Amino acid sequence: MGKHERGWVEATEKLTAQLANGAAADPDLEEQGRPDLAEALAERIEADFPDRTAVRHAGNSYDSLGDLIVEAAGGETFLEAKFVASGGTRANLGQDTLTEFELFEGATAWSDFREEIGFPEDREALLRQFDDYPDDVRDWSYKSAVYDRAKHLKNVLDVSRGQNTGSRADEVLADPDATETEREAARIVNEILELDREEKLAYFDHLRAAEQNPRNVETFAHLIVCGYHTADALEAHFDEDLDDIKRLLETDSYRLYEVNKNSGTVTVENPAELLAGFEWEDTRVEIPEDGTSVSVVTGPPGNRRRVLNIAYNWKNKFQGIQTPSMNVFVPEA
Repeated sequence: MGKHERGWVEATEKLTAQLANGAAADPDLEEQGRPDLAEALAERIEADFPDRTAVRHAGNSYDSLGDLIVEAAGGETFLEAKFVASGGTRANLGQDTLTEFELFEGATAWSDFREEIGFPEDREALLRQFDDYPDDVRDWSYKSAVYDRAKHLKNVLDVSRGQNTGSRADEVLADPDATETEREAARIVNEILELDREEKLAYFDHLRAAEQNPRNVETFAHLIVCGYHTADALEAHFDEDLDDIKRLLETDSYRLYEVNKNSGTVTVENPAELLAGFEWEDTRVEIPEDGTSVSVVTGPPGNRRRVLNIAYNWKNKFQGIQTPSMNVFVPEA
C-alpha cells in the first residue's frame, strides 16, 4: 500500500471508530478519508456488536493484530479492515515471497531461478522470430522491449479485453482464413506459453527437493487467512505473532472486514470458521507433479486439509512476459 493510500485508509478507519462510538465526525478526517466507506463499515460493526462499549482505532502501525478493536463486557475483538476493489480473500504477492519468508529453506528464488536457466534469453529468441514488428518496437536496447513486442503480438492476434491470449492463439491457428502473419504470431505466443510452463515445472522440481520450515508455512497460512496481504504486513508479524493469532482465533476474537471501495458493500469473514477443524500437523507446501500452482496443506494422513492455493502467475500481457507474481487465495472463500 502506497503512502497516499495508507493516509486515506487510516483516516477512514479513525472515522469508522468515531461513528461507531456515536461521536461527531472529525471534519479533517472526513476530508482526508472516505466518509461513505466509514459510515458503511461503522453500521456493520454496530449491527455485529450490539453489546459493544467502545470501538477504538489501533493506530497506523503494524503493532496491533487488527486495525480496529471492539470493546465489550466479554472482552476485545480485533478487526482487520480491508478496502478492496473487488471481493474475496486473496493476495497478490511478490514472486519470491515463499523463499523470502523461508517457507523453503535454502531454495533459490523464482526470479533468480529464471535467470540461472536462461529463461529471459530463450524468451527473447522466440520474440525475435517474428519479422513484422513496427519500427517503434524494433529497438532491443530499452527496458520495455520485451513487453512492447508481446503487446504487438497480442494486437496481431486481436485479443479482446479479458480474453485468454493462449485461447485466442489457438483460435487463429485453427482458422483457415488466418494470415501467415497471424499464424506466426500465434505460434510464437504458444511457444512462449509453453516455455513459461516448462520453466515453472522445473522450478517446482527445485522447490520439491528443498527442505521446508513447517512453522513458517503455518505462520504464512495464518497471516494470509487473517488478511495480512502485503509484504510489509507479513514481515511485521511473521516472527512473533503466530501464537497470538491462534489465541485470537481460538477465542473467536478476530474478524476480517472487507469494504468494497466502489459499492460500499461490507462483507465479513471469520478466520476461525475458515480454519475450523484444521489439525496443524505436518503442515507443508504441497507441490503437484503437473500444474503451475502449489497448495498449503495440513493435518494427519486421512484428514489432510487444503489451507491455501498459490498460483505462480504473470499479471500483464500473457504468461511469461510481464510482472511475475503469486496469486494466493483461500479455497473456502
